[in-house]
Amino acid sequence: MSPGAVEPRPLRREDLASCTEEVLRRPHGAKPAIVLVRWEGQRLIVKDFGHAPWLVRQLYGRWVVARESRIYRLLDGMAGVPRFRGRLDGLAFAVDYVDAPSLGAKRRNSVPAVVFERLGSLLATLHGRGIVHLDSHQRRNVLVASGGEPFLVDFASAQHLGRGWLSRRVLMPLFARADWLGLRKLKAKYCTERLAGVEARSHRLLWTLGWLWPYTALRRIRRILRRRMRRRR
Repeated sequence: MSPGAVEPRPLRREDLASCTEEVLRRPHGAKPAIVLVRWEGQRLIVKDFGHAPWLVRQLYGRWVVARESRIYRLLDGMAGVPRFRGRLDGLAFAVDYVDAPSLGAKRRNSVPAVVFERLGSLLATLHGRGIVHLDSHQRRNVLVASGGEPFLVDFASAQHLGRGWLSRRVLMPLFARADWLGLRKLKAKYCTERLAGVEARSHRLLWTLGWLWPYTALRRIRRILRRRMRRRR
């Protein structure tokens, strides 16, 4: 901020009604509302548990908001991560809005390989700060800007492991594997270049083993049924 500039007034809950542009997701069960707002000339995303059921708000919402806010603060200034803009209260926080579609909006095998190379570099930088995302396999959590720059969002599942000896030698290699497997999954589905060699064999093995995990198998069956229903229409 330049000398003499006035720091923007922090966004508070009482301001939401007047600055909301669009409710991108309404609260549902344990999922918070996602709201797009315009505040002090900037567009922000607000993650808000304020309208969730009481037990969700008090036992889960406050905990998630505190954890995720801490992760964003630790990542302050890191390229590829929306800038943290503060907590509205104990049940909501705001980050910069990234005007970019998620991978889920892309067609299969339509994303250049360089995007996944950059996503790999982004994950490596994240791990270098002692943080694992643990939900980067979800296509909605990876945004791709027009220039091919990836952004990671939704750090509700992320963990700060630190950078001590135990983290570097034991915890990070163990937990970071989930992020790398997630990257490989997204690459196999969306990259214009096919996986090859060890990477391809490893992906096929994990995909096959996924049928042994009930939750994964059920999700796959649901997707297959939805596709067949759409084709019949």
